[in-house]
Order: sequence, then C-alpha cells, then structure tokens
Amino acid sequence: MTMTWRRLSKRLSGTTEPEALYEGLPDHMAVPVRRWVLEVGSAYPIVGLVALRLRLPSKILASQDPVHSLGNYDEPKNSMIFLEIVDTVLDCLADQPQKYPSRPAYQLRADLEIILREGGSAYEITPDNRGLQRRVERTVREAFERSVESDNSINRQAADHLSKSFAAAYGLKPVPGIAYSEAIKAVEAIANPYFLPNDKEPTLGKVRSHLDQSRSKYEMVISDRVGGSAGIDAMVELVSLLWHGQRDRHSGGPTTTPITQESAETAVHAAAVLVQWVASGSIRKK
Repeated sequence: MTMTWRRLSKRLSGTTEPEALYEGLPDHMAVPVRRWVLEVGSAYPIVGLVALRLRLPSKILASQDPVHSLGNYDEPKNSMIFLEIVDTVLDCLADQPQKYPSRPAYQLRADLEIILREGGSAYEITPDNRGLQRRVERTVREAFERSVESDNSINRQAADHLSKSFAAAYGLKPVPGIAYSEAIKAVEAIANPYFLPNDKEPTLGKVRSHLDQSRSKYEMVISDRVGGSAGIDAMVELVSLLWHGQRDRHSGGPTTTPITQESAETAVHAAAVLVQWVASGSIRKK
C-alpha cells in the first residue's frame, strides 16, 4: 500500500494499524493481474514456455486463443496457481529481446508492481526481476541490495550465494534449508580467503575458531566506549550464531532439526551483515 493513502473509514476512526497483506490472488486483484498476464502474453511469445514449465493442461495450448486461456486459467484446489503463472511469466519476460518499444518489459513490470503494492499483495517482484518473492520491508531489502553490490570476484561469489539465499527464503515457495545453506556459503566465500588464506579446506567453523582464538589480532573500524577501535566480539558472536544455528547440517544427531522459516530469514540477514563487514573492511587486522 502507498505510505500516504489510507481509506476514509480508517482516517476517521484514527486507526493506524497497517492493513493485512493478501495471500494468493484475492478477488479484488484478480481482474488487473489476469489482464496483466494477457497483455504480456499478447506482446511476447511466452505462453508455450509458461505452460510447459508449469505442466499446465494441454487444453491451454490447444485452444484457439492460448493467451486468453492462460490469462483465465484456474485450479480451484490450488490458490497459488495464478501467482505461479505470474512468477513464471516474469522469468520468461526477463529473457525476451526488447523489440516492442510500445510496451517494453520494464514498463510491464512497473505496472505489475503497482498492482501488487496497491492491492496489498503479500508478494512483490524480486530484485533481479525474474519472479515473485514475499514482500520484504523496504529498508531490509535496500540493506540486502547494498550487501550484494561488488565488482571483486571473491565478493561477487559471496553476492551470488546471498542472492540465492534471499530467493530461497522469500521466494514464492520458500525453502528454508537451502536459504540457510546458501547464507553459510555466502559468508564462507568472502571470509575463508581473508581469514584462512592458506587453509586448503576452509569452513565457516574454522573461521569462527580462528577469530575466537585471535581476538587480539583484529579490530573493528567502529569505536568502542572509550574512543578506541572496538574489538571483534560482535563478529565472533554473529559468526557463531550463524554456524551453530544450522541444525540440519548433519543427520542423526541429538540436536538435529529442520531449519524453520524464521531461522532461515534470520540467517539471510546475518550473512548479509557479515559479508558487508568483511567486504567493506569493517573488520581489519591490527
């Protein structure tokens, strides 16, 4: 929803609570979202690919108007099917050549984002424009995007893992275990070469042990309470939290447990902070 507009009844009553976000494709959003799919399908040759990827019934492509059939498709027992169609359309659209200047892809995506935002959808377009993800608070999303901006090859690898972690945590169908695993790999990609340059089999666990045992050799660029360079206690604790929290790393142990959605989201943001700290030089050798 826009930040400045609130419905009259809420303004008159003084209610300040934000409206709940809508899952699936609620009735008030059905027409504009379906029309959006019809417009994209009419401008770009993607209907066949969408139908194939989602294993949709052959009646769609066999109809006299496949675009219309896709735009009006429904599965009563699957409330997410049309969002899956939109998600797939976005991915296909990202690969299309920009040869339709009257309605280029970026304008179509902007139209969809307005529909999703103003309609109160629980979903938004991903940062790479290739699908949908759960709506993330703006400042959190901006912080994440800053963390993945880098031209350095090592940092780029970390950024790629961060992007995969973010997508797995906030995608249309979240996969918490993968989100957590990719978060670990993101930190390893940038921390292993920096802290363990000579280790042939570095891990985040080894980085954690190294930092814990070498606290006197590193410092943070931020000041402590007496004006000196702060120690790396926060770094050690955050790395330890991320490392120990991955309780599905091994099977059969007494503390093994599946990664929850909440745990995965926390891991993504912890990893983003750690990657940014190392990449920006916020932690340094004395």
